[in-house]
Amino acid sequence: MKVVKVGTRGFVFSFDDPYLLNIYVINGDNHIFICDTGFGSETINDILSHLNKQGIHSKPYIVFNSHADYDHVWGNHIFIDSQIIAQELSPEIFEKEGKEILEKYAAHKRGEVILTPPNKLFKEKIVFDEEEIEFYHSPGHTLESSSCYDRRDQILFVGDNIETPYPYINFSNLEDYKATLKEYLSRETKVVISGHDEIMYNTQLIESNLDYLEKLSSGEVDRSQFTKKHRGIHFMNITRLGEMMKESDNIEKARMYYAEALSILEEIEKTPEIELNINEITTILRELV
Repeated sequence: MKVVKVGTRGFVFSFDDPYLLNIYVINGDNHIFICDTGFGSETINDILSHLNKQGIHSKPYIVFNSHADYDHVWGNHIFIDSQIIAQELSPEIFEKEGKEILEKYAAHKRGEVILTPPNKLFKEKIVFDEEEIEFYHSPGHTLESSSCYDRRDQILFVGDNIETPYPYINFSNLEDYKATLKEYLSRETKVVISGHDEIMYNTQLIESNLDYLEKLSSGEVDRSQFTKKHRGIHFMNITRLGEMMKESDNIEKARMYYAEALSILEEIEKTPEIELNINEITTILRELV
């Protein structure tokens, strides 16, 4: 576990097992705010142990879930007697996917996991004015994705809404996603914290992610400088979007995304990141004619 102090009252706890994950903690005036709860009890207990050693333990905890993906909520049960705040769509995701995901990613558990949904919900935002902390709905990576803004220190915690090199698209809400990133850029920010990147002291990744989404919408993504990671994420994004466009009968858009997926497959050998093959994509494109 790596700990970095940010601003006057914040800490970023970074874990690299089973992969990089950041949890943001704010030592507020009246509460200790925990933004996301990680892989299970071991994750949270390591954080609480560190806070205790720093003398940060005598105030009530308030937990915030940036979204309902497992790696952001599996430690919720440690705070069963505290407020666990999330956007109002989150409990539905817990109910629909929680047990299946717990079994699917069991190898990623760190300590005990008891699925515990949030117990305090908001639609658009919830603000702790005295603490100068705001939690607000910012759809993007998922429909319920939300962010935390520390007004006092101008620190923005965005969950998985931005990521290196590109964000992962799970829904066809590209306009909402772009609006979220534009909203981020409109805020005064000194530090940006995402779920799976190094701490950022500028907005360059937000800007580059927004540029990608703009070009993704129009089918104008330049692949000439792609690395293997760029290609894998982009391929997953366009095939998901193609599937969603097909399901919504937006055939023209579906054809555009699948045609690009086919061109990627024709350029490279199959890799672990790319599951579909040329024959599958070709069949789908024929169905869309």
